[in-house]
Amino acid sequence: MRRLVIILVTFVIVFITASCGDKQFDSLYDGQEKTIESLVENLTKGKDDATVESNNGSIRVTLVHGEGAPLSENGAVAFYYAGYYITSSSLGSSNMFATNNESFAKSQRWSTTDTTSFAITTIKLGEDEIVEGLKNGLVGVKGGDECYVLFSGKRGFGKKKIANVPAHSALAYRLWIKSVSND
Repeated sequence: MRRLVIILVTFVIVFITASCGDKQFDSLYDGQEKTIESLVENLTKGKDDATVESNNGSIRVTLVHGEGAPLSENGAVAFYYAGYYITSSSLGSSNMFATNNESFAKSQRWSTTDTTSFAITTIKLGEDEIVEGLKNGLVGVKGGDECYVLFSGKRGFGKKKIANVPAHSALAYRLWIKSVSND
């Protein structure tokens, strides 16, 4: 009987701890959403042509508008990017974790000795594995767009710490879209 009570108490403690953990992350993600709102305001300030679109928890801020058909959920897209984990309402080289854009890397004083990392990225949204938030934000881009895609840690790497990106981090991707194909 005592063993059954210990098992039940342990189960209740684990359940309560898990519930509190979920609430803790919900609160974290809510705070990240507020920071993202501030970041969107900063990115669009004084830019009359900027547009802001939302898709399933991702926000896309387009600063330069391209032309052609928008990317469908099963289309392919080729782009350069700079990835950031969001720590405040601004983005800078201190929180940039990756880029495949060599000229941008140089402007941020990043090492450019490994030229293999500066190839254009091409993905098929319906087939390739990418972070949910980035996938949602890419839907609708056009060739020639320059934009940012932002989302909370809920749609990012989640519990995983990836390189120098802390677990549960909100993320932002600056994108230079080169081409879109919906074939």
